Amino acid sequence: MFAIGTRNADSAQLREIASDPSLLLSVEEFRSLPHTQEQLMISMSNPPAPPESTDRPSVPVNPEKISKRDIVFLIDGSDYVGNRDFPFVRDFLSSIIENLDIGRDRVRVGLVQFSNYAQTEFYLNTYSSEDEILPHVQGLRLRGGTPLNTGAALDYVYRNHFTRSSGSRKEEGVPQLLVLITAGRSRDYIKQSVDALKRAEVTMFTVGTRNADSAQLREIASDPSLLLSIDEFRSLPHTQEQLMISMSNPPAAPESTDRLSVPVNPGVPDGGSKRDIVFLIDGSDYVGNDDFPFVRDFLSSIIENLDIGSDRVRVGLVQFSNYAESEFYLNTYSSEDEILPHVQGLRLRGGTPLNTGAALDYVYRNHFTRSSGSRKEEGVPQLLVLITAGRSRDYIKQSVDALKRAEVTMFAIGTRNADSAQLREIASDPSLLLSIDKFRSLPHTQEQLMISMSNPPAAPESTDRTSVPVNPGVPDGGSKRDIVFLIDGSDNVGKRNVPFVRDFLTSIIENLDIDSDKVQVGLVQYSNFAETEFYLNTYSSEDEILSHVEGLRLRGRNTLNTGAALDYVLRNHFTRSSGSRKEEGVPQLLVLITAGRSSDDFKLPADALKQAAVIIFAIGTKDVDPAQLKEIAIDPSLVFSIQEFSSLPNIQEQLMTPLSTLAASRVPTQRPTVAVTQVASEEGMKRDIVFLIDGSDNVGSTHFALVRDFLINIIENLDIGLGRVQVGLIQYSTYADTEFYLNTYLSKADILSHVRRLRLKGGARRNTGAAMDHAYRYHFINSAGSRKSNGVAQFLVLITGGTSSDDVNRAAAALKRAAIMSFAVGVKNAALAELNEIAIDPSLVFSLSEFRSLRNIQEDVTTLLSTLPSPRVIPEEPTVVIEPVAPEGGIKRDIVFLVDASDNVERTNFPLVRDFLSSILEHLDIGSDRVRIGLAQYSNYAETEFYLNTYSSEDEILTHVKGLRLRGGRTLYTGAALDSVLRYHFTRSAGSRKDEGVPQVLVLITSGSSGDDVKPPADKMKQDALVTFVIGARNANPAQMKEIASNPGLVFSVQEFQSLPDIKEQVTSSLLTLAAPPITEDKTKVIAERVTDTVAEVTPEAENKKDIVFLIDESDNIGNSNLPYVRDFIIRIIENLDIGRDRVQAGLVLYSNNPETEFYLNSYTRKDELLSLLRMLRFKGARTANTGKALDFVLRYHFTKSSGSRKEEGVPQFLVLITGGKSGDDIKASATALKQAAIMTFAIGVRNMDTAQLNEMAFEPSLVYNLRDFYSLSDVQEKILPQIQRLRVPQIIIDELKVDIRQPTVTPTEVPAVRKRDIVFLIAGSSGMGRSFVQVREFLKKIIQELDIGPEKDQVAVVQYSFDPKLEFDLTTHSTRDTVSDAIKKLRLKPGRPLNTGAALDYVTRNVFSPSAGSRGADGASQILVLITVEKSSDDVGQAADAMKQAGIVPIAIGAKNADTAELQQIVSHPDSAFRLGDFQELPNIQQELLSKVRAVFVVVEPTVPTEVSPEEVNKRDIVFLIDGSENVGNTNLHLVHDFIRNIVENLNIGSDRVRVGLAQFSHNAETEFYLNTYSSKADILRHVKGLQLKGGTMLNTGTALDFVLRNHFTSRAGSRKEQGVPQFLVLFTGGTSMDAVKPFADKLKQAAVTTFAVGVRHADSAELQEIATGPNLVFSVKEFRNLPHVQERVMTPLSILTAPTATTKESNVIAGESAVTSEEAPAARQTDIVFLIDGTLGMGKAFPLVRAFLLKVIQELDIGPDKDQIAMVQYSHDSKTEFRLNTYASKDEVLAATTLLRRKTGRALNTGAALNYVTRNVFIASAGSRKDMGATQILVLITAGKSRDDVGQAAHALKRAGIVPIVIGAKAVHSAELQQIVYSPDFIFIQKTFQTIAQIQQQLISILKSVSLEPLDDQPQ
Repeated sequence: MFAIGTRNADSAQLREIASDPSLLLSVEEFRSLPHTQEQLMISMSNPPAPPESTDRPSVPVNPEKISKRDIVFLIDGSDYVGNRDFPFVRDFLSSIIENLDIGRDRVRVGLVQFSNYAQTEFYLNTYSSEDEILPHVQGLRLRGGTPLNTGAALDYVYRNHFTRSSGSRKEEGVPQLLVLITAGRSRDYIKQSVDALKRAEVTMFTVGTRNADSAQLREIASDPSLLLSIDEFRSLPHTQEQLMISMSNPPAAPESTDRLSVPVNPGVPDGGSKRDIVFLIDGSDYVGNDDFPFVRDFLSSIIENLDIGSDRVRVGLVQFSNYAESEFYLNTYSSEDEILPHVQGLRLRGGTPLNTGAALDYVYRNHFTRSSGSRKEEGVPQLLVLITAGRSRDYIKQSVDALKRAEVTMFAIGTRNADSAQLREIASDPSLLLSIDKFRSLPHTQEQLMISMSNPPAAPESTDRTSVPVNPGVPDGGSKRDIVFLIDGSDNVGKRNVPFVRDFLTSIIENLDIDSDKVQVGLVQYSNFAETEFYLNTYSSEDEILSHVEGLRLRGRNTLNTGAALDYVLRNHFTRSSGSRKEEGVPQLLVLITAGRSSDDFKLPADALKQAAVIIFAIGTKDVDPAQLKEIAIDPSLVFSIQEFSSLPNIQEQLMTPLSTLAASRVPTQRPTVAVTQVASEEGMKRDIVFLIDGSDNVGSTHFALVRDFLINIIENLDIGLGRVQVGLIQYSTYADTEFYLNTYLSKADILSHVRRLRLKGGARRNTGAAMDHAYRYHFINSAGSRKSNGVAQFLVLITGGTSSDDVNRAAAALKRAAIMSFAVGVKNAALAELNEIAIDPSLVFSLSEFRSLRNIQEDVTTLLSTLPSPRVIPEEPTVVIEPVAPEGGIKRDIVFLVDASDNVERTNFPLVRDFLSSILEHLDIGSDRVRIGLAQYSNYAETEFYLNTYSSEDEILTHVKGLRLRGGRTLYTGAALDSVLRYHFTRSAGSRKDEGVPQVLVLITSGSSGDDVKPPADKMKQDALVTFVIGARNANPAQMKEIASNPGLVFSVQEFQSLPDIKEQVTSSLLTLAAPPITEDKTKVIAERVTDTVAEVTPEAENKKDIVFLIDESDNIGNSNLPYVRDFIIRIIENLDIGRDRVQAGLVLYSNNPETEFYLNSYTRKDELLSLLRMLRFKGARTANTGKALDFVLRYHFTKSSGSRKEEGVPQFLVLITGGKSGDDIKASATALKQAAIMTFAIGVRNMDTAQLNEMAFEPSLVYNLRDFYSLSDVQEKILPQIQRLRVPQIIIDELKVDIRQPTVTPTEVPAVRKRDIVFLIAGSSGMGRSFVQVREFLKKIIQELDIGPEKDQVAVVQYSFDPKLEFDLTTHSTRDTVSDAIKKLRLKPGRPLNTGAALDYVTRNVFSPSAGSRGADGASQILVLITVEKSSDDVGQAADAMKQAGIVPIAIGAKNADTAELQQIVSHPDSAFRLGDFQELPNIQQELLSKVRAVFVVVEPTVPTEVSPEEVNKRDIVFLIDGSENVGNTNLHLVHDFIRNIVENLNIGSDRVRVGLAQFSHNAETEFYLNTYSSKADILRHVKGLQLKGGTMLNTGTALDFVLRNHFTSRAGSRKEQGVPQFLVLFTGGTSMDAVKPFADKLKQAAVTTFAVGVRHADSAELQEIATGPNLVFSVKEFRNLPHVQERVMTPLSILTAPTATTKESNVIAGESAVTSEEAPAARQTDIVFLIDGTLGMGKAFPLVRAFLLKVIQELDIGPDKDQIAMVQYSHDSKTEFRLNTYASKDEVLAATTLLRRKTGRALNTGAALNYVTRNVFIASAGSRKDMGATQILVLITAGKSRDDVGQAAHALKRAGIVPIVIGAKAVHSAELQQIVYSPDFIFIQKTFQTIAQIQQQLISILKSVSLEPLDDQPQ
């Protein structure tokens, strides 16, 4: 060693270092170093020999590697070390590790860092090499923190690192070493942890520095020699040698002689003894998201050290804040592996306040029970561990006492704001109370907790006499209570205190046993008046009540009328109709909570309540008068006074005890001082009561609220119901408005709901006379619900605020003569004389000075309404028209309403017209064989809303009418509108039944004078025997109205639209009673002229049938702006046609550069379906319109038998063409072909259309229409319709075309110049291209000059790309060579990085080689891509290249500079198509070769005109469709797949003894849609196919799917008739390449004699399709889904004529298990026991009625009876409830009635496993009606809405073992994996997104229920 020292270097140290004194050199400054150079050089050349050391070296120069060891380093990461010194620790560790022989079977290393708690860096088995460990160590960061808890850290290492799961090899005898490096004194106790490590024979090394406590280090070190101390961390290297030696030969760990204070594995109960432990953890805001992970980790650590098992330690977990919620029960999980993921996934639920008492009670009731897994009855210790961070806001004593009485040992761990007094009260023993400052200190308590849990002190028995029942807060034995809470909602409470009241109510209610037959709760809020929140019978579950209470809002107001509120509660809540069970002896309790002094007298109502045996509690706060409280409460002990609302929790326990235990008090015998008994109608007493209330401005909104409350209070005391009291309501001012009729609502709740929503209508005048007349004419009549003719008493209650503006005498007299008892209630300025005139008797007059006095007469009015008998009718003739003649049952009418929709009406008035129509319609007996309705709107022209045969029910018509919108228009042409209605509505095709003698009625509503002549159409209508009503408003012309109406008595005039209701009764009466008038003149004969010589009239037999295809130009010639005109034109035509399968059929094709089918002739058979689709019609647009191609398309693919054409049956074939411009291609050949095929083409051209072209396309000149604009289409409609009706099939004089269908001969030589090519240049525009881009651009220009560019020749597109692609121009942008060249000149480089060639290839395949971008691939044009790239791609090109090639695109690749040759080869189809250049300067060298390759590309073109397939009659066949349901298809293409399957099915002769069809879909796995024997009718199959939804998925396992259909569909059980020799067919439809092998399964299908068709689209692999199909002729490929119709005909022919092939080998044997589910049809005498198990939790929610309706439909289809099907019904949530058993009902009617009454059970937790166990043990048993022993099939149908909180596996296994077949229906939040666990097969699972669609699976479920059985399978195949 040489030593050079300068400045402050220590010369003594330098001498010690230098090997020889001559090798020590000193300089004063560093600048003097050159002076030492020569001496240093000489010495280095001839150094003196080093002296030999006499000491024995303590370590070798390269210490020998240590053999097998498990070494864990525990390093101090606290603030004692600090960031400045931590690098020394890191370097020290690295140096040690570099000298260890690291390896999985040599030395293993683990690392833990600790401060206040320990954290693992890596385990012994995390890394297996030095290279892995060192980067981790070198990346270590100090975690910081104080204090230093070394004891907890040692315990952590012991429990988590020296275990087999963490890599310890202690059991193999490998030495266990722990190296502790620390810088401070431990703040916690270390002895127990050290002893545990020593007992575990872990050798401990300690390295201490700075403030480390030497005594602690000595205690930790296994031997004094293993204790190393240093002053500074930088001195750590000095200890390395000694440490390495000691680790190589550690001293034997001394055995501990101390008696164990904890078990060897502390925390595992001795001998793995049994424990039931529930953890109750604070999940409130007191904990917070920052600290919750410490709680989670603490739980995990505890659980890891417990001996978890169903017969050892069981664990449950509950989280709580303001209420408690179960995470899992004691029996939810049975292993540590199941529990830990749940714990580690815990999320803080949050919330305040903290109700620990309620949570303890919840645990007591819901967890320490046998059903939740408690083994208390077996003597297993019951432990509860509470972890909390705050003071409980509720009372805990009752819950704690209950738990102690139940011998539950309670541990309490508190931190932060936890109340130590509360914790002491909770803990079963003071030693079980553990307190910490912060959550991060939880590990310090772990050891003590584990020891205590292993040996808990015996729970002390409670010696106190219980002041409340064992189940706190619940009446003994679940006794009954009716409790009404009356709470102060005034400003005395204030919004700040509402949460306290709400929480107090919640806490009380949570401790009550809520149920309709146990405790019922009502709630009223009051201030100046009382208002019901809910009644005793409103809710029947705790969840519903709590939900309402949580949403409670303060109503406010200054005045507090406690007396009125008490009276209100007595009258409206403690009554039978509101749910009171007083008559059954149920205690009646009232809890008053008030914050102020009452402003009114409360003594009388309080006495009345006491006399009614109501127990009153009074809780007062703030300014309440204690004397008032005492006077109100039934006993002074039931008065509770508190200073603040925040103190409410303090009285909870005091309140709960009497609330739970007090019995009904004795009712005093004396008569009450006030009449408080509820006035109720006698049993069966009937009343019809109409309230007529003043809604004028004189009343005002403030007073109107008092009127509303008055009505509510009266109605609440009436016995409302269909056979009891009925109520109607009218509000009036200038005119009267009906709010609802006597028969509008049948329940009190509905009426009150409407009344509560009432708002003042307003109005300056008060016409009481007109309003009374309105009530008389429109309410007291049969059609409005009056039962006067049945002798029911009729009442009118008038409430008015002043004198009438009109005369009341006539109307009042009419009411009296009609025996209607009128009450007259007048307020303020109402004239008493007028009131006396109105009322039927002076005793029914009530005159009040102000509206607030209404409540004073409430009782009197109610009593009179309920008790007055019906008066004798005065036998005088009425002075006004009485009720009209009611219609006889089943009377027939055809009524069309024609409504003025012009600007005369105005939008503000149109709702009045709409309401008028609705009110008339509601009184008509609508039905297809009764009254039919049509509707049209008109202004300058008429527009149909719906025809007489569009709708057949009132609901459908009313829905349409309510959605009406004013169409507008300045001009009013009533004459034209009348003519339109006559021609298009009163016809047989539109639903008119004129020929059957049904009266034809037109109702015209108009508001202006017509601009045209109305006389001719009016005369025509009279001649045709139409009855015409005319209703005129505003400016309607009286003369015109009379001219139009059938007679003057049918003219109705109103000044304003608001007055329409006044004439409703007269119009309705006339509509129902008038018969058809006699025909006054001979009917005009209409002679149809012949259109041409070749067109003749149709014979009557053939008149109905027509096939009409609409061909619409969707290019920019028409554009979306004109779409509405085109759409309306088609809709009007369709509306006037008699659509149906055996009548008129319609198809639709849209076209631009390419045609596209919207629907075929046989796609839809109903008019409403067609109209619905047409209303959603959208144009895609494009520049070119190739009409010739479109005409050819419709001839080939629409006018064919498979698409629905009935040409062969002689049905006329029509094509209606609408185009907006000249065709871009030749039309002549296609037009001629259509004429020769006898297709009559209408040619409609608009705007710039060439008349010559139209004439060429039309069948003959009379069918040509050339229009100026699209608006004129409406004029053409009326001309075309008669032509379509008249024309018949023409005689064709030209021979049919001869079609050559031979395959074309193709030679791979250069194609002639006329061949079409689509060429896309894809250019790398990245930074790597740079200046070379100019050379590329020049190269492209030269190539373009050599191409023959034009619309029918070559087309060019250019795309640039870098990290993303950019389209420069597409194939349709430029149509000449010059424009393409100009565009290329303008190209500029698109720089960017990285270069994603794969993404670019994918982009051009999807977006540029597509018809919308101009690709003509479907027309036979060659598709060519020329790629020019400069470097290797950053992404994968393989998949994109394959997809491109599969799409029929030929790639050519040019690469220069850094392009990758292998990548270029991967892209192209042939190596010759890749050009590798050094630089782009070489591009001219390959120009000719590239052109040669481009010109040599060819495609095989199919024949242009295929022959029409005429398949033989399809005989017996079994056909299964297997369709790709993955994302390869996608929802956008699903309708095309639907159409493909539907068109094939529609051409098959479906029937159970003819053609059978099955359907499955697949992606990564296969699923059955339906089997061969599921449906026997075509309609059912088509309905299923129409509703088909894709299953989704990215993977495609076609092989697995083929195997699935062979095993599950081509079997006798699934409906296959293979054994009867019926041909078996499989039609596979796929859009991608399979991820698994297909050949083995394809071969099996062939061996099984199944003929397989393979239809491939887009990315399907042609080689794979060949492998699957039975023969090459059964492979069908198309590029796009829209091209599927092209192969449809080709699929149909072999499908119809092929016979069954011969099987080549025997089917392979199927190894059978114990049993399997089969779907073979059982004999007729089959017996089935079916149990429906229904989720009744909150998760089901509002979907429950949908499920109930579904069950009713399913049950309706079953054959129920004692020897047939039996049904049971069970609901479940956290527990199960049997609704009825298998033997409860013996008839279908009884089962349906019981199912109708089902109500949701409710509950939060969903325990499906427990429910499955329940039905297996309690329902599928002989005593409950099961006939399993008699051979009846046992079926369970589970309907669930969520994931189970408990384990379903074991229960499902037991269910199946018991011979029960489970079927599962899931929706909403279900877990599919869980459902798979329950069933035998995925075919028995139905997963819906929501229950809205549950009806779709009805038939499938019924099919399974009727056919499924459980049979043992033999070992040999059948």
